[in-house]
Order: sequence, then structure tokens, then C-alpha cells
Amino acid sequence: MINYTQGKSEEDSSISSEVMYRDLFLLNPQPMWVYDVETFEILNVNEAAVRHYGYSRDEFLRLTIKDLRPAAEIATMVSAVEVVRKHDKLYSSGGYKHQKKNGEIIDVNIQSNIIYIDGRKAELVLSTDITEKCKTDEKFKAIFEHTQDAIMICDDDGNCLDYNTAVVDMFGYSRNELDKISLFKLLKVRAGDLHAIWTRFLKGKVRNGKMHLIHKDGSVIIGSFNVKPNILPGMHLCVVTDITEKVLKSKALILGNERYKLILNAANEAIYDWDIERDKVEWGTGFKDIFGYDLAVYNNHIWSDNIYHEDKERVIREISAALNDPGREMLVTECRYVKFDQKVALVEHRIIFLRNVNGKAIRAVGSVRDITDYKQSLHRIQLQNEQLREIAWIQSHVVRAPLTRMMGLVELLKLGEYGDLGKEEILNLVQQSAAELDSVIKEIVNKADKVQTEDD
Repeated sequence: MINYTQGKSEEDSSISSEVMYRDLFLLNPQPMWVYDVETFEILNVNEAAVRHYGYSRDEFLRLTIKDLRPAAEIATMVSAVEVVRKHDKLYSSGGYKHQKKNGEIIDVNIQSNIIYIDGRKAELVLSTDITEKCKTDEKFKAIFEHTQDAIMICDDDGNCLDYNTAVVDMFGYSRNELDKISLFKLLKVRAGDLHAIWTRFLKGKVRNGKMHLIHKDGSVIIGSFNVKPNILPGMHLCVVTDITEKVLKSKALILGNERYKLILNAANEAIYDWDIERDKVEWGTGFKDIFGYDLAVYNNHIWSDNIYHEDKERVIREISAALNDPGREMLVTECRYVKFDQKVALVEHRIIFLRNVNGKAIRAVGSVRDITDYKQSLHRIQLQNEQLREIAWIQSHVVRAPLTRMMGLVELLKLGEYGDLGKEEILNLVQQSAAELDSVIKEIVNKADKVQTEDD
């Protein structure tokens, strides 16, 4: 075992230093090791590293840090160590790939500090496995990049901060052009109305609807949009679905009743054809499959009759307002709905209105889908991501201060250079820092256990 109190007699070694060493290194829940900067040799390793990487302690102490890297990563690691060799004191962190004993490749976040042990320059390393987080990030990235909906994140001035490939495809601009463009240039709105619309959006008064947009070549795109202001401070989300073709086809389908029936019978979602003038609704087979009601038994108003009582007035009011607005072609709303088994589901309801030349709604095509599981999963993932970010912040910021302070105090004790401070005062400061770090570590463990419990 490495002697971290070298230079002092056994009787001079304080209990607080032993507690500090045990808690900070041996009992730390995160994998840690110390290696020689010149030889790459691993000098000491804690139990968490032994468990996580699969080597026994004796095996671990016969390794170099090169053995913990995939072959393709070794050159990068050597270059990083070359930088460490040029400094006497250095804190560093970054993301890397490691390899366990069984060959499994994992993504890790490394935090390290230079220390000196028996005259040897070494580096103390803390490894955090972020493999699952990286997989989650990759899933979200895949959804972000490959969805057909255009997703944009804008700042308070409407400048595009980030966007997916669908934005490039939808509007015809290159990425270099979009980097310099304002969202306002994509909207077909009178110049005098832009400020008022944007202000209403920032205040959360505009959530979804239909808007005319402008392609680079000047052609008009009919877009169905959903927006969310301040997903992060000063960052606003806008998701646009190109419904141009859908709207144009819908207008041409007013007399195509047989085509509607084919769609209704083949659809997996709960889709309906509403003859507004006769107030007659024809549902697709998906309604019974999703909500459990037998449409041969229940009446024409099965949908409105079973909206959850707290949401019914709002939803009927929204549909009525959209129905009587000559310029409104689409409505998207969410509400709770009571299924046949009396379970309450969260549903998304989309309606496209078909109007005559005078703007009167004469027919509508709607779709209803159960989004309960999707919303719950999304909420759970968001909560877990927030907790993981908090844990990462604690590890990279809160842990660093007392750890750095203790390392400096231990160096003073080893060198016997106390300055204006007495030895007892330095030991008290070490003990205080150890207690502070012990509290932080317990908080990290509790939060990590909570995330694991919620995930299970």
C-alpha cells in the first residue's frame, strides 16, 4: 500500500489523515487509481475500480494505464500524459474510452490531479462510467437528426442556435446559410405583426397551430407547429411538420368519401371522418382497439361523451372555436380520456377541417392517439437526466474544492512547512475538509441510488 504520510513517524500520523485516505480513496464509490506519470505503472487502486473493471487487486497493480485503453485509444492517452509531464500541478478532465478485463468497451469521464508519492510524480485519477448516458444521448441525437419534423432551437432574437437535417430539407438553405439566418426570415407574416407574434410566443401564449412558411425559392410551405419557450433560459424550441401536401390533398378529398372509408378501415390509430353538416361521425377500427368501446353499441358522440370531466369544457370550446374560424385548417390538442375499462389516458387529438369556398367547415378528418406511455417515459428520462447532470456537477465542482485543499494541506504536513499555521491547525483544517468531502460523497451516493431506483 502506498504511504501517503511518508516522512512522519507512525505516532505522528493523525486519525483524521487515515479517515481522509480511507474515505477519499479506498472507500470512494467511484473507481480511482494512482499511476506513475513516467512509467504509466498503476501504483494503487481502490475497491470500486476493482469491482467495475473486473480485475483483482493484484492483477490491477500489475497493469499500466495503457492496459485500460482500447488499442486505438492508446496514442491519444500517451499524448495526454505528455502534457501532464510538463506541469508540476495540473487538474484535468475529459471523456475517454476504457476497456474492462472482459473486453467490454465503456465510455468514461476522467478527472485527475498531479500528486507526488515517495518522490515519484504521479496522477490521481477518478473514473466515472457514462456509457449509459452516452447511449441515451445517442438515442436523442438519432431522434433529433432522423425525424421528418423540422426541429429548431432559437435564442431570444430568433437566431437559429441548433437545428436538425429536416430543417435543411424543408427550407432549402444550406447549414452555413442557416447559421446566419433568423427564424423571422422563414415566416410568411406581415412585418408589422412579427414583433407581436414573437412576444406572445415568448410569454407562452402561442403553443401550436398552423403557419405559412417561406422556402428559399420563395414557395410557400404550410406548417403545423408546436412550440415551447424557454426549454433552457433564453432557448426556445419549435417543431414544424410540413402539412402542405396533406392540406392540399385534403381539399381535393371533399368528394372522395370512399377513399376516406379505406383509410379509416386500414388505420392503426383512432381516425374518424366527421360529416359536419349532418353531424355524423364514422370511426376507423383503431378506436375500439385503443379505447375499448364497441362502436356498434355506442352512439355518434362517443368521443365527446367520454372526455375526462375536467378537460371536457376546454376541449369542446377549442374544437368549436376552430370549427367556426374560416381561416383555421387544423387543430392539435391534448386531453385526458376515459377508456371503456375506466382507465384515464392522455391523448393527442388532431383535426383537419375541410371547408367550402365560403370558409364554412363541412367535413373534418381527425386522429386520436394514446400518448400516456410516451409522456410518462419522456418525463422520467427528463428527471433522470436532470439528476445525472446534478451528480456530474457535484463531482466536477463541489468535490474538487475540499479535495484540492486537503492535498495541499497534506503536502505541507509532509514537508513540515507550516508557515503561520501551526501543525494542529493544519490537522484541524484537514479534518474539516475530510468531513466536508465525506458529506459530498454521501450526497452523490444517495442521488445515484435514487436515480437507479427510479430507473428500476
